[in-house]
Amino acid sequence: MQRWYRYLISLSLLMAASDSFAQQNDTLRRRDGDGRYFIQVRSYNIVTDEGYLQNNQPDGIWTTYWHTQLPKQLTSYRLGKKHGSVITMTPLGKIEKIENYKNDKLEGTSRLYNEEGMLVEEALFSEGKKHGPYTKWYPNGKKEEESSFVNDKRDGKAVWYFKDGTKAAEYSYSDDAIDGDAATYFNNGKVSANGPYAKGKQTGVWKEYHENGNLKAEGKYVSGEKEGVWQEYDADGKNPKPVNYKKGERK
Repeated sequence: MQRWYRYLISLSLLMAASDSFAQQNDTLRRRDGDGRYFIQVRSYNIVTDEGYLQNNQPDGIWTTYWHTQLPKQLTSYRLGKKHGSVITMTPLGKIEKIENYKNDKLEGTSRLYNEEGMLVEEALFSEGKKHGPYTKWYPNGKKEEESSFVNDKRDGKAVWYFKDGTKAAEYSYSDDAIDGDAATYFNNGKVSANGPYAKGKQTGVWKEYHENGNLKAEGKYVSGEKEGVWQEYDADGKNPKPVNYKKGERK
């Protein structure tokens, strides 16, 4: 897109002023006064791009088209910078993405859709960075992830889900690293493991569980690796057996 506009701006500077449409190099240009021009680019007599220039800069809505003449992208400009909505469409005319900009940077809500037109990702931006709630969905409409960002980094509670909608994992983030209590789950909803993280690494006392919910093992992590004596249990959560670990390796 930006390549087209640079081309159009350069072209507009070279073309003589005209009060009506004139065709040159498959480009139509119309002067509307006050430094404003309407530009239309054609390829083999098919419109590919069109919009306005204000003082030789894209201004207002610019539209690019698929070869089928359906809109490919509608971009809102203000004096050469993206400012407002940018809507991207599929070749079949369905919305693929809706973004919002302020002075060339992403601002506000951005939404991504799949080929069926279902929402699959939604993020909030501030000054070009993810900043606020973030959600992803599976193609079946079930949530895949719920989290939040601060300046493009995950921060706060984050939850992941299996395709059937049951919880898969739950973490706390700080500065894009897992930090605090965490838990993972089996597809049946029971906890598979839980314990704390510190700056992205497992630490302290952790517990692991059998799929039936009974305790499977418990012990300590140090800098992300199992360390010292762990107790392991049978499927009934009984008959503990001590197992020694050194830097994550079973001894």
